[in-house]
Amino acid sequence: MARELFKKAYWPLVALGAFYFVVLGLLTVPWIQNNAIYMHRMKVTWRQDLRKPEEFGFAKNQVAPFFLKTPDGEDIFVWHVLPLGLYKEHRESLVKQNTGLISNPLESENIKLLIADPEARLIIHCMYPNAGTVGASWRPTYLRSLSAGDPSKIHIITLDYRGFGLSSGTPSEQGLITDAITSVNWAINTLGISPSRIAVVGQSLGTAVAIAAAEKLATHPTSPIELGAVITIAGFSNMKELILTYNIFGWLPVLSPLRPYPFLQRFFANFIIDTWESDKRIASLIKSSKKLNFIVLHAYNDFDIPWQHSDRLFVTAANATQSGNELTWLEIMGLRERTEFGEESYQNKWPTARSNGHSIEQWVVRWGGHNQVVASAGTSVIVAKALGL
Repeated sequence: MARELFKKAYWPLVALGAFYFVVLGLLTVPWIQNNAIYMHRMKVTWRQDLRKPEEFGFAKNQVAPFFLKTPDGEDIFVWHVLPLGLYKEHRESLVKQNTGLISNPLESENIKLLIADPEARLIIHCMYPNAGTVGASWRPTYLRSLSAGDPSKIHIITLDYRGFGLSSGTPSEQGLITDAITSVNWAINTLGISPSRIAVVGQSLGTAVAIAAAEKLATHPTSPIELGAVITIAGFSNMKELILTYNIFGWLPVLSPLRPYPFLQRFFANFIIDTWESDKRIASLIKSSKKLNFIVLHAYNDFDIPWQHSDRLFVTAANATQSGNELTWLEIMGLRERTEFGEESYQNKWPTARSNGHSIEQWVVRWGGHNQVVASAGTSVIVAKALGL
């Protein structure tokens, strides 16, 4: 009886294992890998028009949709989201504008309101680019939540990276970084927004974009720029580390089934083209900055990217402030200042006396998982305080 059961189970397991290795083999093909990582060809807003943000729950003309041109010639689709309190104050004039795509954003009332307020704060929102656009799924809710910490001051610019939504081109690591830098430079050079009033906020893979863009700006050889804050939400240390623990949709593993065979894990991980080395870039960013405000935020119940990745980013950032030998994980966790916020979250802060002028914080919240953590009230408060509000 047992032998019969074993025979029945054997071949399905062999078939499943063979299928798994076939999939891994296909993922080593660059074109397939690019589509699997970014999933930019998967459209989830087929029956909605991104040029009409009202279809995504925004008030009439609360959002200004337009395109930015990147230095390498791509057209990047952008939303500028007005904070709701400011919108309410100016609603009568805003609704008189034409609805839809704006050819010259500098002529829109929305952008004029941002420019006119010297106390306004601007979030450059680097969304997680997997299978989405600025209007897909929870993203409009994220945008409303991020500005909720101060509904009169926090403006948001969010973009569809190249290859996504209405944007031209094909996604790549360097391409996405260029897109984010383009939006920051436009805000600084065209709108005249001080870098100290700008925060880049990234989620999931968008955290790697945010860190990379901030690092590239800070390490510019002739005109370095230090932003007001860099905030990562549900981030990771680097793509090769991530792929060892990542679960698609929170339950479908990629390389973790090969954990008993680390040489196989390393073999397949070496085929990754876009490595997104956030750990190395955050170290470079901190060493190149004078007083970086860096916040790592993660949900304890994130089953896509385990919250322990935030530990690695925090430890890397803390070590980057040291002038001597690196500290171990245990040493850093022993020195960090921990504050509990009940069932909401806890905060780890690198001591000011050791931070060399930087502010480095890790927040682990109890709610939100991978996708909804941005929409939590605690996240809104953390972002607002990082912006000095």
